[in-house]
Amino acid sequence: MFSLQARRICSIAIALVAMACFAAPEELVAATPATTWPDVTYTASGVFASPPISGNDLFQLQGQPFDISVVANMATVPKTHGAHWGIYGPLPMVGTVQSRLLPTPITISNNLTNIALATGNPSYDVFQLGSPIKVAGLTIRITAVITMPKGTITRGVIQPFTAPVTLSPANATLSYTDGTNVTVLGIQSGTLNATIPGAAASTSVLLHSAGAQAITMHGDGTRSVRSIQGTPVALGDPADTVALQFYASGVRDASDVHVQIAGQEVPVLYAGVAGHFPGLDQVSVQVPRSLAGKGDVDILLTVGGQTAKPVHIFIQ
Repeated sequence: MFSLQARRICSIAIALVAMACFAAPEELVAATPATTWPDVTYTASGVFASPPISGNDLFQLQGQPFDISVVANMATVPKTHGAHWGIYGPLPMVGTVQSRLLPTPITISNNLTNIALATGNPSYDVFQLGSPIKVAGLTIRITAVITMPKGTITRGVIQPFTAPVTLSPANATLSYTDGTNVTVLGIQSGTLNATIPGAAASTSVLLHSAGAQAITMHGDGTRSVRSIQGTPVALGDPADTVALQFYASGVRDASDVHVQIAGQEVPVLYAGVAGHFPGLDQVSVQVPRSLAGKGDVDILLTVGGQTAKPVHIFIQ
């Protein structure tokens, strides 16, 4: 049985279809040649939550990072619309997603993506994306639904957002189906933004707990990597050196990056773009041996004076 969040996905989709049948036209962006209007790029990146909200996660996306971008011109006319919403497509989409079934990230792309922008609800705005993609060689249909603060989008037309949207299990879900089975995943953490490339945009600093790893350089010269999600961090033998690697947002190009563990400033080994996930950043820090046995601790990331919500770990 679907959760309340999953049922909301269905109700929003049904409402959009119903409005497409009965709503009256509105005044839209004039059909000016697209070359005179800028493109808006919708970007979303983050980490899927675990476990799934409902269904069987056949493609093992839970706990894994993703990033996508969809481009639409501001002169684009919706294919269906109502007084407070519009559906646009087909649009080009590119992205990257990690599946536990495969050792390397999967690049996804198509020119068949649709997005819906809705401002009619008195309490929140809605962004919805629908797209067919291929994972492990199979075609699946994904639907992402994100609720955001009222006023994030000023109308149901292609425009930049007033500010980036922080994604969390409370406001973001993604469902996918192979035509028979439906799986609904939450978004543990991430961001959604709509900007005009080259235009100044504010950033939201996030440190993602999902996908975090402990990388140990052993005294004998060997190296080991393991996930630390829900498991303790062991600092090993005195000759071992342990680094923690996290996905993040709002870090790239920053010149002032600080990380504290249990209130102690720790060395930042890397802060920048994540290798396989261009929509995500990455932060790596060294764990001082003085923190051994600290137990439950907070990790704080501060970038340019902005501090992200802490991530909790356990250090043996």
